[in-house]
Amino acid sequence: ISMLWNWFTVDACFISKDWHVRSNVAFAFSVICVFILVALVEGVRRFGREYDRRIVRLANLSQSDSGSNLNKSEGVGLFVPTWSQQAIRASIFGVQFGAAYILMLLAMYYNGFIIFAIILGGTAGHFVFGRDTVVSGTGTGETGAACC
Repeated sequence: ISMLWNWFTVDACFISKDWHVRSNVAFAFSVICVFILVALVEGVRRFGREYDRRIVRLANLSQSDSGSNLNKSEGVGLFVPTWSQQAIRASIFGVQFGAAYILMLLAMYYNGFIIFAIILGGTAGHFVFGRDTVVSGTGTGETGAACC
């Protein structure tokens, strides 16, 4: 393992002795897989946001059907997920956190190709999966309510 910036390709080793790169093709495959993994982390983040929106939307529908409101006294829709919903949310976070941790370990090899694959994969992943974070208006959240 080199703790200095490097451009090693053949004979590079990552994470474990089993990930020992023995050819240029294997190294190219490793770089492509790292790129895809980073993009997929962004996809998992998007999936988590979509799941959160879904459970809040379902809670709002169920509350409106029953005639009660979600904490309207504070002007905020307060929502607490059920334990099963929270378990799913935690699992999504665990996948995201685990993959991000592995990527951080890969970055610590200081291999220029791997680091650029991480940066470009994150950029591509955000390009594909990050469009849902744009909010219209200044200082407003998704509901249009003024932020703090």
